[in-house]
Amino acid sequence: MPATIIPGVAVPLSLVGTFAVMVFLDFSINNLTLMALTIATGFVVDDAIVVIENISRYIEKGEKPLAAALKGAGRSASPSSPSPSR
Repeated sequence: MPATIIPGVAVPLSLVGTFAVMVFLDFSINNLTLMALTIATGFVVDDAIVVIENISRYIEKGEKPLAAALKGAGRSASPSSPSPSR
């Protein structure tokens, strides 16, 4: 349950912030911007899942939670990218 709180808070906050910037910069909300927001939301959720799984793996190895969080977040600073890395 606590692992779902991070994306559950991050996604709405990022969407509200994005819409605020779009209104401030006078962008229209059309199909292209909505598709871009959908893709960006997918990246945010995917990255959060990867980081949480990494932290859980360190905790299962016996690390203390704070050390596991620092290592897990540090090891997956950029867990996914839009282009293949190989």
